Amino acid sequence: MRETELREIFAKTNGHCHFCGDLVDFGKRGWDLDLSGRWEVDHVIQRGKGGLRSPANCLPACTRCNRLRWHRTGDAVRELLFLGLIARDEIKRGTILGRGLAELQNRRLNQNANRRRGARGYPAARDD
Repeated sequence: MRETELREIFAKTNGHCHFCGDLVDFGKRGWDLDLSGRWEVDHVIQRGKGGLRSPANCLPACTRCNRLRWHRTGDAVRELLFLGLIARDEIKRGTILGRGLAELQNRRLNQNANRRRGARGYPAARDD
């Protein structure tokens, strides 16, 4: 896309991610090890689903949100972010729900680590 089109897209949200609302920096587009302030062009109707590449079909999204979106709709990403924030806060507060969520999170992380070990030919550790 040309810079004029990128500026048009960026201006639609006054330089904020249209999913999470974080401020993004026009000069920081795409992927980098430090994602703070980085953004990408998000196609409102994904190109694979017939969406156009024109600025009319595009909004700025921080790189994290845009990569999280993948095939999800904007509403689905917002719901995912919102529920994730609720879960994070419950875990921080140490509520009954938070402790249960932390346990589920640890179990999932262990299962993923075991799959990675098994995929590399190492014996998978037991998931208790």
